[in-house]
Amino acid sequence: MKQSEYLKILNLAKSTLEDYDNWGETEIYKTSQKPSNKTIPEKQQKIFTKKPLTSKEQLESLRKQVDNCKECSLGTTRLKAVFGHGFANADLMFIGEGPGYDEDHKGEPFIGRAGQLLTKIIEAMGKTRDTVYIANIVKCHPMIDPSNPEKRENDRPPTPLEMQVCKKYLDMQINIIQPKIIVTLGASSTKGLLNREEPISRIRGTIQEYNGVKLVPTYHPSALLRNSSLKKFVWEDMKKVMHFLNTGEI
Repeated sequence: MKQSEYLKILNLAKSTLEDYDNWGETEIYKTSQKPSNKTIPEKQQKIFTKKPLTSKEQLESLRKQVDNCKECSLGTTRLKAVFGHGFANADLMFIGEGPGYDEDHKGEPFIGRAGQLLTKIIEAMGKTRDTVYIANIVKCHPMIDPSNPEKRENDRPPTPLEMQVCKKYLDMQINIIQPKIIVTLGASSTKGLLNREEPISRIRGTIQEYNGVKLVPTYHPSALLRNSSLKKFVWEDMKKVMHFLNTGEI
């Protein structure tokens, strides 16, 4: 090695040692060390959490469960499950017994003659089908002859077992919607929810409670079609419901 090259190496070593004495090892070699507090990119810092489902979204999810339900014999003979219709945050909820011929074919509750009368009652209360919620205690058509869903006048009330199996879906609907008051239409839905044996003529118009929600039983609209004199009693019951919705008092 030439003397000039040897002196150059010594000078470089001397300069390095002087820097070490003045600044220390950390400062000299900081570019080669990994930072102890590395900044995480902003995108990676974000924690993605799912937003809670709205009442409408929860009902749609539950509707899919009902559409696929075959837990009782009604689910194997129906044409369409009839889940419910209306506002997902309604203050007022109407509950009937079960779908009939028209509802089974279209998948919407209370659209036959009895349903048209219920719509008039709702409108007389200053509301619409879209501002209340309408459902049944069973979601599939109870038929006298389940082998012939195309037959008219083939409806029957649901059995206690059918109501017991299907009521869980109604309970979930009520829990999602959280109505201020429920109106049960007819003996089947009233008995199915309250587990009471009184005839509808005796219990109608009384203030009951189901799972913490006020409940008023009344006649089914189909009964009004058979006996128009019952309309005045239903209207008396609806006036109680309106008074409660307007004042919070029974």
